[in-house]
Formats: sequence, structure tokens, C-alpha cells
Amino acid sequence: MADEERIDEAIDRLQRVIRLLGERQEFLDRRISVLSRLALFDLFAVVLTISLLIIILSVQAPELRNAVATMNIHFGAMSDDMFSIRRSMARMTEDVASLSGIIAQVDNIHGDVADMSGSVGTMTGRVARMNTNLGHMTLQVNDMSLSFAVMDDSLMRMMQDVNHMSKPMRFFNQMNPFR
Repeated sequence: MADEERIDEAIDRLQRVIRLLGERQEFLDRRISVLSRLALFDLFAVVLTISLLIIILSVQAPELRNAVATMNIHFGAMSDDMFSIRRSMARMTEDVASLSGIIAQVDNIHGDVADMSGSVGTMTGRVARMNTNLGHMTLQVNDMSLSFAVMDDSLMRMMQDVNHMSKPMRFFNQMNPFR
């Protein structure tokens, strides 16, 4: 009889283990079901968010494209203006360079006219100051010319950067479902 009791006890234990395994399996099934629903909801939320962002981007893309085009027009006009200013500065530099020749001629006249030495002495001082001022002016004109050249290069780089930045917008314009 001891064997039968052991067998009954083993069967009872086996039944309890099977029942516990069944309960554990039911708990895991419920948990997996809840997790899969949450994952599906999260996936739906991500898809909805991305769709909304794409719609917003496609609505804003024409405005961005227009802004970039306007900016390109303005940069082109600025570049043309800078070229005109640079050309004017070059002409002014040439005109200022000719003044040194005039000053040299005035110095020659000073040597030739001995009886006007008092007046010529005063003129020489003034011409020297003019020469100094013209030298300063020439240096400043040269500095301005270099500054305009640097600004022109910077504007060209900015134009290239703006064109480069607008390339993704052109790509999104091709994907725009509302055009």
C-alpha cells in the first residue's frame, strides 16, 4: 500500500505541477497579448506621427522653395552690385595713381622757379600733405578693394551653400502629393 500512496502522491504532485504550468502559461499568454497590443499601438502611433510630419513638410516645402529662390535672387543682385562697386574702386585706384605723377610734376616746377621760392615752399608743404593724404587714401582704397574681393568670395560661397541647402527641398518637392 505504501507504493500506491506514493504513486497517488506523485500523481497529485504531477497534477499540481501541470496545473501550475497551465496557470503560468495562461499568465504568459495574457502578458504577451497585452505586449503585442501595446507594440501594435506604438507602431500605429509612429506611423501616424511620421505621416503627419511628411504632410506638414510637403505643405511647407513650396514656401521654403520660394524663400530659397528669393534669397538666391537677392544674393545674385548683391553679387552684381559688389562687382560694380569693385569695378568703380578699381577706376578710383587708377585715378588716384595718376595723382602721384601730377605731384612729381609740381615738384619739378618747384626746382625750375627759383624766384617764387617762398610761394613754392608753401606749395611744397601743401603738396607733401596732399601726397601723404593721397598715399593714405590709396592704401584705404586698396584695403577697400581687398575687402570687397573677400566679400565677393564670401557671397559666392553663401550662394553655393544656399543652392546646396535647397537640394533636399527639391527632392521633397518631387514627393509632394499636393502639387
